[in-house]
Amino acid sequence: MKVALIHPHDMKYHGEREIMNDVSHVEGYENFPDLGLLSIAPLFGKGWEIKYIDEDYLAQNDLARSYLDENFDLVCITAMNHQAYQAYRIAKHFRTRGIYTVMGGMHASALPDEVLENVDTVIVGEGEEAFSEFLKDFVWGKTKRIYRAKGNADLTLFASPAFEIVENLEWYSKYPLFATRGCPRNCDFCCLGEVYGHTYRKKDPSQVFAEIQNLKKLIPSPFISFADENMLVDKKWSRQLANALKPLDIKWEAYCDISIAEDDELLGLLRESGCVELIIGFETVDPRNLEKVEPWKAKKIKTYGEAIRRIESHEIGVLACFVVGFDYDDKDTFKKLRDFLCENPVFELDIAVLTPMPGTRLHSRLRKEGRLFEEKWDDYTWYNVNFSPENLTPQEIKDGIKWVFDEYEIMKKAGIKGDLYSKIASRFPDMEGRN
Repeated sequence: MKVALIHPHDMKYHGEREIMNDVSHVEGYENFPDLGLLSIAPLFGKGWEIKYIDEDYLAQNDLARSYLDENFDLVCITAMNHQAYQAYRIAKHFRTRGIYTVMGGMHASALPDEVLENVDTVIVGEGEEAFSEFLKDFVWGKTKRIYRAKGNADLTLFASPAFEIVENLEWYSKYPLFATRGCPRNCDFCCLGEVYGHTYRKKDPSQVFAEIQNLKKLIPSPFISFADENMLVDKKWSRQLANALKPLDIKWEAYCDISIAEDDELLGLLRESGCVELIIGFETVDPRNLEKVEPWKAKKIKTYGEAIRRIESHEIGVLACFVVGFDYDDKDTFKKLRDFLCENPVFELDIAVLTPMPGTRLHSRLRKEGRLFEEKWDDYTWYNVNFSPENLTPQEIKDGIKWVFDEYEIMKKAGIKGDLYSKIASRFPDMEGRN
């Protein structure tokens, strides 16, 4: 039997990203193979021929979508919200040809009823668990329309992602893996908790070591980007992981929260293991906003500056992520953010537009308040305004974000990052053109 694993392209999302790259002076894209599809690939037995299709790769290399004319027994699609319409177009094409389609991912988990109108079967929640059940039923011809993961699956039982099925694997700039799932924080705009829950679960460090070893057989020097929601919550386990990664001689980055700055010993181990950057959601510099988003973060806001300095003193870069559009944001927000960045230089900066993803508490609240615009999933890119802000217009948000990026570029050219920036940058592979 032959199966297609398809990652849909979305022209509008990539167009928006290109605009932001120009604003923030970043050259090129960061391309990742789809970890969700590679994680379910090992579930197929030896009797399956697997074809991995990345429409981003096809689009960016001006290649025809010839796979649309191929014969498959099963088509599997995953999609974030901004990819939903393209996913539906792909599914419609194959269903018209009598080919069975199944869809999972964040959008399907949040809006299964909508997705069911466009595909034969929907996977809700962790794919490794629910998709395994579906696949058994598919082989026996007894499929259901919807499969829901029970939640809190044992990660130590998961197989390594099947990077070997990806043609042109060397084209990608970063290679995703995950070591944990579940985040103890509960930010109101985050959709990951709806899929993976808040129970913190971990792979064994030796398991992560083996996954990277397998990848290195294909890509000798991969830049590993851990896709975990909040990887370093368990400090004892994080020490074990860092020690396990040391012999691999890799560079890696991960998402975590600000509490990592409280552990200098662990930061030292992370550096020794090849960690070059930590991606941290600071969200805002206004504590009133954080009280609504996640009270735990509100308690940490006074530590932001010192936390940045402590992390970067270990020559680990901080990619500081901020969001604009909260209810207490106004025209002064952008100056306050600029001033914060001037006083607390970070290695990299990302600013997003607050986006009410379906399935989140934010989405429910804004809908109840009648503040959501017409839901067009193409616009759910974190670069567009999809609701009526309290104290800003959509254009003021976009203009303000651009202004902060421009101001930050001026600060960089003035040398505000200093020698430490150069030391951190020297640890990155292929640093040319990096923000």
